[in-house]
Amino acid sequence: MKWEIKNYDKDYLNFKSNEFGESELITRLLLNRGIYSKKEVEKFLNPTENDLLSPFLFERMNEVTERILKAKKNKEKVVIYGDYDVDGISATAYLVIVLRKLGMNVDYYIPNRVHEGAGVNKNLINFLNKKNTGLFITVDTSINSPEEILTLQKNNIDVIITDHHRQIEEMKECDILMVNPKISSNYPNKNLSGSGVAFKLADAVYEKAGINKKVLYDYLDIVMIGTVADVVPMTDENRFIIKKGLYNLRKTKVKGLKYILNYLKINPRNITTSDVGFYIAPIFNALGRIDNSKMVVEFFIQEDDYKIFAIIEEMKKANKIRRYLEIEIYNEIEEKIQKLNNPKYIFMKSRKWHSGVIGVVCSRISIKYNIPVILVSIKNGYGKASCRSIEGLNIFDMLKETSDKFERFGGHDLAAGFLVSEKYLNQIETYLKKRLVTVNKSSVEKILNIDSELSIEYINKSKVLNINKLSPFGLDNQEPNFIDKGIKFVSFSKFGVSSRHFKGFIKKNDRIISVIGYNLGHKLKMKNINKKYEIVYTPAFKSIRTDLFIELKIKDFRESIGG
Repeated sequence: MKWEIKNYDKDYLNFKSNEFGESELITRLLLNRGIYSKKEVEKFLNPTENDLLSPFLFERMNEVTERILKAKKNKEKVVIYGDYDVDGISATAYLVIVLRKLGMNVDYYIPNRVHEGAGVNKNLINFLNKKNTGLFITVDTSINSPEEILTLQKNNIDVIITDHHRQIEEMKECDILMVNPKISSNYPNKNLSGSGVAFKLADAVYEKAGINKKVLYDYLDIVMIGTVADVVPMTDENRFIIKKGLYNLRKTKVKGLKYILNYLKINPRNITTSDVGFYIAPIFNALGRIDNSKMVVEFFIQEDDYKIFAIIEEMKKANKIRRYLEIEIYNEIEEKIQKLNNPKYIFMKSRKWHSGVIGVVCSRISIKYNIPVILVSIKNGYGKASCRSIEGLNIFDMLKETSDKFERFGGHDLAAGFLVSEKYLNQIETYLKKRLVTVNKSSVEKILNIDSELSIEYINKSKVLNINKLSPFGLDNQEPNFIDKGIKFVSFSKFGVSSRHFKGFIKKNDRIISVIGYNLGHKLKMKNINKKYEIVYTPAFKSIRTDLFIELKIKDFRESIGG
């Protein structure tokens, strides 16, 4: 991993610091994120609802809202159809809540990941007909073929598609009402999550109906969870959605969220996107991966304490099973990788793997080795694949070139998936391996960007609070990384699967401070004690109940030159 730090002319930094009205440290962080004017600083640090774009910038949004309000007027049954990941679940729950607040007759359907997969099938059609559905709205997912649209229309069901994934070409030709920033010519923000698109849809409906939008903002904590879980850029409208959503958790109107925060021992006053991404989202995802995501939607909308507790118990059980299955698959793949000589990519398949968890394993392997990874679970004559790529290699476009062989496929530039008949699987494997072997790994070497030098001796609560003004952190607004040298590890212990992580204490002169290092356990040995190191770190607050202390997240370390 290559370390890179950006430096500025001292006079320029001082000039910008005066212009921004911020310290030189915060000014440096802002400049590193491409923020160069006072106006941009204000918008970035203090996003408000006034920064939100008009939902009517989406083409045909007028028609979309008119059809929804017609359903309200005629008391039609509306069914929200969501994807089975956290983003899809959150988008579904949010729309169900805010449309019911309008007095609409709304139900929802989440397909079973293992037994149904995505798309229109007999189970769905039977459900829609039984409910006498008049309007079908997708969230965080599209419909992949004109034939599926036709099936719904033959059953006298109107369709509105809301999604944020890249669109398959054939669907662009269908005359269907769609809300999707990826295919919109007019909507500037292409980086909304599926939940974010659901929020924009609700925003338009409430505006068209002339109804106060307070309730939309009151439930943004649900949208925030989906947005963080889907790892979209922490910029533009997403900053307002996430900041407002995190703030809402202090006094959330979602009863289930109060209980889950208590169970996870997270103080809502100090919650961060990391807490959402690493603790909350996985426990929601577990049910969808192992069993049934419908229960998680119910968790968001349920008011009965007993039922909420029962759902949390099911989440806990599913999470344990998920972890076990992930460890089994991960260890199996790692064992095979060790026998390979510096692979440029991984393409592996198995009849034993659970299709619901290979995506997580795929991500872990891709991040660890910085290579594209494709894992395929084979069952009942079909291969279900999860694909993860690296910067500079668009996996979606690669799949699109052979999409005629897929039953369905979709995703983003760096993360995608497909379903293929087993009779075509070897052909797909040969094609993808041929494409992936040409990847020049050296051209995509991992870079660790460093914002500034900052001695750990100067870290205090005031400084961390100041740095956190730039939050929420995530894609396109990474946690600030600082570098320091002359550091000693005074004690540590390892934890996690195969001792992947470590926690302990470091020391510089008279300052001793708590640290944690994820996926760095292999680098730290007992012989490291008392040697001097350079470290790259991010300071963060660690909250346990009401206690608050500073912990440094170690991003990387190396022995200081000269010891």
